[in-house]
Amino acid sequence: MLLSAFCSDAGLRMAGALRTELAPFLAADPLHPLRPELLQAAYRMLRCAENLECYSALHENLLKAKIIDFSADCSAVIHAAQEVLCSAPNNLRFNHYTAALPVAVNQSALITVLLNLICNSLLYGGAHPVISIHIMRQGGRAVLILSDNGLGIPLHRQHRALQPFESNSHLPSFGLGLPLASLFARRFKGTFTIESQPGKGLRAALSLPLCNTAKTPTPLDSAALLADRFSPIYTQLSPRCILPE
Repeated sequence: MLLSAFCSDAGLRMAGALRTELAPFLAADPLHPLRPELLQAAYRMLRCAENLECYSALHENLLKAKIIDFSADCSAVIHAAQEVLCSAPNNLRFNHYTAALPVAVNQSALITVLLNLICNSLLYGGAHPVISIHIMRQGGRAVLILSDNGLGIPLHRQHRALQPFESNSHLPSFGLGLPLASLFARRFKGTFTIESQPGKGLRAALSLPLCNTAKTPTPLDSAALLADRFSPIYTQLSPRCILPE
């Protein structure tokens, strides 16, 4: 009950307060730029605000769904992510499904969920993280499978890892990465599962029901995501990306 009350009201208000406090720090000022470490910290806190806002909105079922091309939109996000990662782009490997996979979800929430999964794998992947993402069709469902070579999650912690506000990170975080994906899947009639063993990485699977549509939706534009320095590409990957000047 406390969690429900928190997410319905205080979660959204806290996210808004964080955004307001960070606005002066993130305002563009070419003559007086922030020191890199302060800019990085501000982006990380903005990431916390966005995750809390998204989780709260999903929790209260406030986000509207529209039909998108799951395959094309995920591809656009991943290609943009490869452009900003400090590590070599080859560390983020992607197999693109060529046909359209129409699903009815909230597009902005999908972007947040996908980038959280990528960022988590990078953070827990050690010095040489490797992430593989596969998108496929399985019967009447669109499926995304992410696997990494990270530390993995012990069996006794896997259930807790899907609960909000459980985090082992030393970085500013609300522990919402995996819980966001789980809640997102439930809200849009899908499933989210994880498999992991200590020392053998993580395998996460997001499955969403396909829907009928008369025409293929217009996909996201990777260039547009990269052009906005406050887009989720930068805020969500800020712990491991090079921020734009």
